[in-house]
Order: sequence, then C-alpha cells, then structure tokens
Amino acid sequence: MSLSRSEFQELYRTYGPAVRARCRAICGNEADADEALQEAFLRAWKARHRFDGRYPLAWLQTIGRNTALDVIRRRRPWQQDPALWLNLADPHSGRALPVTDAIRILDSFKPEDAALLRLRHAEEWRIHEIAEHLGTSARTVRRRLARVGARARAILGVREVRHAS
Repeated sequence: MSLSRSEFQELYRTYGPAVRARCRAICGNEADADEALQEAFLRAWKARHRFDGRYPLAWLQTIGRNTALDVIRRRRPWQQDPALWLNLADPHSGRALPVTDAIRILDSFKPEDAALLRLRHAEEWRIHEIAEHLGTSARTVRRRLARVGARARAILGVREVRHAS
C-alpha cells in the first residue's frame, strides 16, 4: 500500500501529537522532540510504499523512537569523550583518553581508515550506512573496523572495554 499525500497528511494530523510525545519522552526537551518529529515524518513519507496500512500508530511510533534516538546520538559531541568512540579506557584511571590521543590515532592511519573510524564513531553512522556509502558490504566494514580499532588500542596501549549486555 502506498499512501497518497492527503492520506499521509491525515496520518500526521491524527498521530503527530502522539509521535511528538514519544519523541519528547526520549529526547528530554522540546527542540529535539520537534526535530525528531519532523525527521520521523520525513522518513515515514520516504518509506510510505512499505507501509501495509495496518497499525499506523505503531509504525509511526517505531520510526519516531528510532529518529529520536538518532537525534540524541547526534547531539552528543564525540570530542567530549574520544575513548567512547574508540571503545577505549585509560588502563590506569579507567577514564576517557584526551582528545589529543584520538587525534594522534587518526593521524597515524591511512585516510580511508581514519574516515571509517570517524564515520562510525564520531558521526555515529550505522554499519549498513557506511557500507552503502563506501560501496562495499557490511561484513567488510565490520572487519575493517575491528582491524582499525585493534590497531588504535595497540597504539595507545589500552584494553578494549567490555560493556555488560
């Protein structure tokens, strides 16, 4: 089922307030919630041909939730905690490493490997987005990220941080 413009506008009028409330709950403020709402409905419009017509609120809430999470990720600047984006911790303090260490690491890599790290961890692109951008497979991107991440940890002499799942 592909929604017409008028059908989509009706979805927005009917479910927009509920999706905005969900975005507000996730983002924690009005400005980010408004940004997430706009982006969510833009994504929904682009994906309207995949909507089967059932459960419109659930469909829109899922898109809204994912979009709100993306907004949160974007507003968290990587410079404040470069160890996070390399999955590293200082072996002595357990705290994040200084930005200069992150820059030193990136300067030691080939430009394409540095770009890969920046896209994944600083810009928080998803694996499939990087793969599509580079014209390669997600598996290749995962392997390259693992290799480059291991090299970054070796350069700094730090261990990988394991997060409880």
